[in-house]
Amino acid sequence: MRYSLIPVFLLLLAGCSTHEIPLQIKNDTDSIAFKWVPDKREGICLFDISSLPGKKLLINGETDIPEAKHELLKYLEDAGYEVLDSLRILPDESVTRSWGLVSVSVCNIKSRPSFSSEQVSQALMGTPVRILKSEGGWLLIRTPDNYLGWVSESGISEKDDAEMKSWTESERVIYTKKAGDILSITGQAGIITDVTAGSLLEISRKDKNYYTVRLPDGRTGIINRGDAADFDEWCSSVKPDAGRMIRFAKSMTGYPYMWGGTSTKAIDCSGFVKTIYFMSGIILARDASQQYLYGEPVDISVSPGTLLPGDLVFFGHLRDDGSKRITHVGMYIGDTELIHSSGMVRINSLDSTRANFSSYLVQTMMGARRISGFASRRGLQPVNEHPWYCNQQQATSNKQP
Repeated sequence: MRYSLIPVFLLLLAGCSTHEIPLQIKNDTDSIAFKWVPDKREGICLFDISSLPGKKLLINGETDIPEAKHELLKYLEDAGYEVLDSLRILPDESVTRSWGLVSVSVCNIKSRPSFSSEQVSQALMGTPVRILKSEGGWLLIRTPDNYLGWVSESGISEKDDAEMKSWTESERVIYTKKAGDILSITGQAGIITDVTAGSLLEISRKDKNYYTVRLPDGRTGIINRGDAADFDEWCSSVKPDAGRMIRFAKSMTGYPYMWGGTSTKAIDCSGFVKTIYFMSGIILARDASQQYLYGEPVDISVSPGTLLPGDLVFFGHLRDDGSKRITHVGMYIGDTELIHSSGMVRINSLDSTRANFSSYLVQTMMGARRISGFASRRGLQPVNEHPWYCNQQQATSNKQP
């Protein structure tokens, strides 16, 4: 099998002899890694190849894609090499329970296992995650939108398969108010924790005016019934209605920008549109450059007049090779205006005669996508078709024919 030449992706070479790995082998190995993980934000394919005497290769590293390892080993064996396999498949042996639920109101996701590292995203209370690795009080996780990052283990309630199955089959509510508090159920008034829109909580008891809820780590408290919706009923009825999305988006006007923010506390541009769509039942990809890959393209090359309310509009610049580098996203709300998070959540117009006109947005506009009439897939998936939120049988039955 031949593989096209691709620039080095994730290949580390640690020579322990004078034997050199042929350039073709290096290039083809990189090609296999890139095939399975074209975006390192969504996958791990770290191949560490060392040459040994006698046409032998030592393979170290790690991947979360077993098929990638299988293809690599088969390719090297077909090329006539004896392979010493030490390539780890994640989750690795450091993980005893490979599932988790976010147990704090908003969990910060980092690029590395360190509080001082870059924040790349967030996950809300009750978000199901896959745990891939544990390291010094930190967990490498995958979120439902397929994003990878490190979180403090103090913010995750770790679960095994049986516990996650029980959770997906439990009666739950989704918090629909922008933000609030979960109150103590003891005789003394108090706050258990804050909570934000999109959080999921198990129902312990229903009363006329409030729900008694159980948090992922076992704490219990109460919330007003009017601040939440039965999760199954919400899933079956919610849809991307432009009017409702615009009202929700406008209710966050003035909220502060925060890099990596994906909650109604503080938010970045892609986190903002992601939150709007999640509250309408759709899981978008995390970053603007990823969101640009999905949905129906809208031709705005002549005029933005083809845009409809709810369309996502993308901004950036052209690279030297002519390809687009997407760096920003907002949602069109009609009448030449879009709402976006830039410094704060704000509304700007694409019409030069308006007081809120932004020449910068017009000059950097790269394209638009319409989130409608799509086939469910990674990067653009209804919540009720995602098996992490409901059991596999439910997810399958919820898919459109």
